[in-house]
Amino acid sequence: MTVLNAQHVETAQGGFTDPLFAADLYRFEFIASPIAATDSVRRPGGALLTTHWPVEANGHTVVASRLGAYLDDYYHRIHISPKRLDLGNVVSIQTTPVQLWNAHLTPRTLSSIEGAADGILVVGQPAPPMVFPALKELTWDVSVTPEGQPVLDTVVEWLFDNAETPGVRIAANRIIAWTFVPDWADGIRERLIASTDILQSESAVSQRRQLRLAPRREFSGPVYAEGRERQLLDLSLFGWSDRIWSMPIWPDIQLLDVSLAADADFIPCATQYLDFRDGGLAMLRGEDAFTSETVEILEVLSGGLQLKRNTQQVWPAGTRLYPARAAQLLEEPSLSKLTDQLIEADVQFLVVEACDWPEWLPTSLYRGRPVWDRRPDDSESLTHSAQRLRSTLDSGFAQPLITDTAKRALQMLGQRHLDLGREARALVRSLIYGMRGRQKVVWVPSHMDDLTLVATVSALATTLDIAYIGYTRFSSGKPGRRDVRIELVDGSVFMRRLIGSTELSNQVERVALDSALGVEVQPQQVARISWMNLMRFESDEQEIEHMTDSEGVAAWATVFREERDDEF
Repeated sequence: MTVLNAQHVETAQGGFTDPLFAADLYRFEFIASPIAATDSVRRPGGALLTTHWPVEANGHTVVASRLGAYLDDYYHRIHISPKRLDLGNVVSIQTTPVQLWNAHLTPRTLSSIEGAADGILVVGQPAPPMVFPALKELTWDVSVTPEGQPVLDTVVEWLFDNAETPGVRIAANRIIAWTFVPDWADGIRERLIASTDILQSESAVSQRRQLRLAPRREFSGPVYAEGRERQLLDLSLFGWSDRIWSMPIWPDIQLLDVSLAADADFIPCATQYLDFRDGGLAMLRGEDAFTSETVEILEVLSGGLQLKRNTQQVWPAGTRLYPARAAQLLEEPSLSKLTDQLIEADVQFLVVEACDWPEWLPTSLYRGRPVWDRRPDDSESLTHSAQRLRSTLDSGFAQPLITDTAKRALQMLGQRHLDLGREARALVRSLIYGMRGRQKVVWVPSHMDDLTLVATVSALATTLDIAYIGYTRFSSGKPGRRDVRIELVDGSVFMRRLIGSTELSNQVERVALDSALGVEVQPQQVARISWMNLMRFESDEQEIEHMTDSEGVAAWATVFREERDDEF
């Protein structure tokens, strides 16, 4: 059979055939065609044509919802970046660029900029009102100066004609440098004040809870000011005594080894064991109180300080460099007039920022707890006493009834340490932080000659023959007098628990050890045998007396109090 290739041609009304339109086009939508204008013209021998546009077929309603798109995420609004400026301590003018992007498809009018309080400057574009072009980004420079309210927390807003108010929140503390140097004749006192909640039972068992993450920190010392510096001090206290100061950490002073050019971003200096910190402050001071500069630290490196903002002036070699902290005067300084140009002021500062420091406890352990065995300075008298928990029942008529509820004497032991150099005093501060006020406990030996060895002890022996002191009668194996530290002349140390005793004669007692020493010890080899007690700080307040700067001498005195943690 023969196959013919052909095309079906749709016939129009009146027999007119339009080969320009396909069949599907007649069944669906209207198309504005220039031929439609001629279709209504009667052709010779044909009928009058009638236009039937539009033609619809299979019509139905489609139910749908509009989904979000990138268009909605970025457009039809005004973007601002950044939205928050946390400037910390403002000691000089700090300028930050703020970008606004008009993501509308039409221009907007910026009506005004609101919230620029005292000491806040917004510049970089024409003053409003101004036309903000569509799809364009503009930049303003927002500057915060040290002048103004001491605590800054405000929002700077850009107000547009369509009621949009993009804004940036600014938070900062305005501080000024305390450039008056102390008098070192009586030293500088630093106090670290923790807070501990203690619940103690009648049996002297306690529950201790730390209330502060880091101790408060105070500095006090005398300051002398003469001539123009005295006048500056008078006016500074008059105007700023209740505000925040950038206080130099006086003991951590050092002198620049090399000169520092203006616009420098790095200060070469020593940083180990000093109070520099990332994001903190440092102070450069010249020969008088009028010449100083406070800089912000971006990063503390082993060889110096990387600055957040460059220095503003030249500093020669020998310039004083201090770590600095935000601090406030606890009270108005007491001023003493020495002459008409010279005054003495006793100042006391409270550091108003968190002062973190690495915590440390001794690594040598006894029965699972650290041992603070550093020998104290004995050049001054130290506290060595005991306390009992006495309960008194007194009617006022008969003899009072006094009861020792804990049935034991809790030891009190005072210590004083002299430290030379930065590392030693940094270790003491780390111990204070590690003790967390009165919360933590350590073993503390008395460092006194409490027991006297009178006979050689073999390596396997579990007894010691000591000079008679009444130990069997008064303290045999009782808590508080059962742990000893045996120190030999060569520096060897043994820590043991006494588990019993007996009187051999009125000259010798024999005490039993919980384990042998492992070496033979002769009486002449023993430097001292001291009692040890598990103790905590008696007070939450610890004071360090800086007699000189951090490379010199400092003193720390404290009192330890016995706890019963090892008995339960």
